[in-house]
Amino acid sequence: MPTSRVQSWLLLVHQLPPKPTSLRVRIWRKLQQLGAVAVKNSIYVLPFTEKTHEDFQWLRQEIATCGGEATVFQAKTVEGTTDKEIMALFHRARDEDYARVTAAFESLAGALREEKRGGRVSAGRLAHFEIDTQKLRSDLDEIAATDFFGARGRAAAFAAYESCRKLMQGVRRDRKQPTGNMRATDGMVDLLQYQGRRWLTRKHLHIDRLACIWLIKRFVDGRARFSFITDGEPPKNGVGFDMFGADLTHHGEDCTFETMLKRFGLTGNPALCGMAEVVHDIDLKDRKFSRKEAPGLDAVVTGLGLLLKNDHKLAQQAAGIFDGLYALLGKPAPKTQTDRHKTKNPKTPAKR
Repeated sequence: MPTSRVQSWLLLVHQLPPKPTSLRVRIWRKLQQLGAVAVKNSIYVLPFTEKTHEDFQWLRQEIATCGGEATVFQAKTVEGTTDKEIMALFHRARDEDYARVTAAFESLAGALREEKRGGRVSAGRLAHFEIDTQKLRSDLDEIAATDFFGARGRAAAFAAYESCRKLMQGVRRDRKQPTGNMRATDGMVDLLQYQGRRWLTRKHLHIDRLACIWLIKRFVDGRARFSFITDGEPPKNGVGFDMFGADLTHHGEDCTFETMLKRFGLTGNPALCGMAEVVHDIDLKDRKFSRKEAPGLDAVVTGLGLLLKNDHKLAQQAAGIFDGLYALLGKPAPKTQTDRHKTKNPKTPAKR
């Protein structure tokens, strides 16, 4: 927003209850998302527009619902602070955001150059670099949307994105890989063809489809939309999974979650592979892996299904469970007494 067009400020003054403690963090995060800056303790400001007024009113209502107090009002000036000082706060906040994203783009480009020099850029790896770049670009767009006064770091951030994008285009061109092909030459799919898609599967979700929805949202398509159709209905105008006629379904001894790991080049992630074994044991009931986590997860997911009759709500609630399982399986294994003994007393080579 140009400086000359700012006629007034919009202020949110709030007081939060001591409990729950998570409320303070949640409100702070939402203020950051809106691009608001603090001019005094518990007083946040935005330039006045219809949108910012609506945003602050929704936040005021949320605070009041949680037992806090909040007031939103419009002011020509803020006592003890000049317009120039307030704008400087906005510049500083956005420049910090831009610097963070710029560094992330530069780190991504550096990693890609390093892998290119080592000749390690497979189609799957390149696709993951491109997906990470797209996610960072979404972050950049969100920051730019709250850059009300044109912070200096904006140009550098967009330049870093453009540099990263051109580097990836060059790597793709060097590989001579056709961008329109849904299946890459090494047997994996091109992840770029699966962004912002509508995903279709059967109604009445259970473990395999719930796990696949989590996997898609977390590792494949962050902007995915899901629709649930009647069993036997052909998947139209979307990417079908775990259903008849779809490529992303059971193959051989693999459940759909295992198929997706292979198709999307995710088999190098040990935590995901561990999750695939758990899902396999529950879904196929063949005790192939005999994972100890399987009975408990099966019981929890079954209980959620009985409680929540809506598939969209069930998928949303189950996501937190899969997040927890992923975090658990991603932890390094604790050292055993034998491991500690070996570390403290390494074997010395035998004397000749």
